[in-house]
Amino acid sequence: MKKILICLIALLMVLTAGCGKQATDTTSSEGKIIVGLDDGFPPFGFRDEKGDIIGFDIDLAKEIAKRLNRPIEFKAIQWSNKDEELNSGNIDMIMNGLEITDERRHEMLFSKPYIHSGCVVFVRYSPGENNIKDRSDLAGKIVGIQKGSTAQAYINDDNELRFSIRSINLYEDSDTAFKALLNRQVDAVVGDETNGRYYIFKHQLQDKISDTELPVGDKGQIAIGFRKNDMTLRNEIQNAFDAIIKDGTAGKISERWFGKNLIKN
Repeated sequence: MKKILICLIALLMVLTAGCGKQATDTTSSEGKIIVGLDDGFPPFGFRDEKGDIIGFDIDLAKEIAKRLNRPIEFKAIQWSNKDEELNSGNIDMIMNGLEITDERRHEMLFSKPYIHSGCVVFVRYSPGENNIKDRSDLAGKIVGIQKGSTAQAYINDDNELRFSIRSINLYEDSDTAFKALLNRQVDAVVGDETNGRYYIFKHQLQDKISDTELPVGDKGQIAIGFRKNDMTLRNEIQNAFDAIIKDGTAGKISERWFGKNLIKN
């Protein structure tokens, strides 16, 4: 009986310790930070010709880790399994153009949003030609959109806008849509603001393509995702992020990738 009692007490101690671990932060203030990402999502995170992971969020994360004096590792994950990767401890945070949604709030702890992302209208840069100043100005126009994109979903859900447009040309990727704009095959392109600005800046097309800043649909908020109980890590990352925003470092990183400071203060 005494041996049984000792075993029961030992088992209770193990279970109690396990519950206590789940209720506290799982990432300490020391050691490597592992960032999970989709490595095929330019300009936020993707691989260059050498196979190295680069991108806007990569540069931001490196600067944050530098301020914390902690090593950082970038780990490519299956995007559809991001919650499992995070909660299993395979990664410590997700920083990859991650948009805040009500569904994700149930699964993750978020940093403050640092970019507003949404679909806008892009036109050829020509002061005398650009007559698209409002949504109603898309009426009678030929509009290019990436197939399966958020922009296509927005326009499909807006009957008034969709039926006012003369025709919609669908393209397999945003690059092809912008080439169609340059070749005058469409009057405008509706697409993601960050991707569009990256394309324009990368190809030095500032004098050929203009962002009207005319929004189509709602704007989302991009932030960093953490495990729900990793408040310590979240706050450390946030404090370092706040510092690089305040001193202008984050803005300079944005300008390198987009030609403009898109960081939300």
